[in-house]
Amino acid sequence: MSADKDAPVPSSKRRDAPAKGRGKREARKRKKGAGVVGMFLLFGAAPIGLLIWFYAQPTWRQEQLLDRVPDGAGGRALKAAICVGVLFGLAKIALPAFHGTGATLKGWLDALKAKPKVLRVVLFPVEAVVWLLWFVVQLLFALDAILIIAAAIGTLVLVARILKPDLLSNVLPPILQ
Repeated sequence: MSADKDAPVPSSKRRDAPAKGRGKREARKRKKGAGVVGMFLLFGAAPIGLLIWFYAQPTWRQEQLLDRVPDGAGGRALKAAICVGVLFGLAKIALPAFHGTGATLKGWLDALKAKPKVLRVVLFPVEAVVWLLWFVVQLLFALDAILIIAAAIGTLVLVARILKPDLLSNVLPPILQ
């Protein structure tokens, strides 16, 4: 019996050992925190730093910098910002919504297929409606993915056109010009 007391305790049985997966979870939290700091620096501190730098310049230098910006750049920048908003909405709201809805409908289909045959015959109209809804959601998911790609390309073109207004002017649709 004394040999059992002196035997080393496995790390999973020790009270001071971290729970399984805890180290990975904490590492992910640390990485996520670093991302928040990076986002703050990119979208918060960098524009403020640029404004401070701009207003610290002499007046003649400020006018020289503003003269280099083509006419209509504000409107093109607004269009690019709207395109980024559309891209964000499609990627962060619509795409996960379609994915979740499709997974839920697939679960319902699997549950209906697991029913006894007699009950499946009775529930066939319900199964057909659920399958049709699942199919429509899959089409919308694919359409959303295509729209995300189009919005990303549109954003890149609009951002490039802020300073180069004649870039691709003969190819772009009127809404992007």
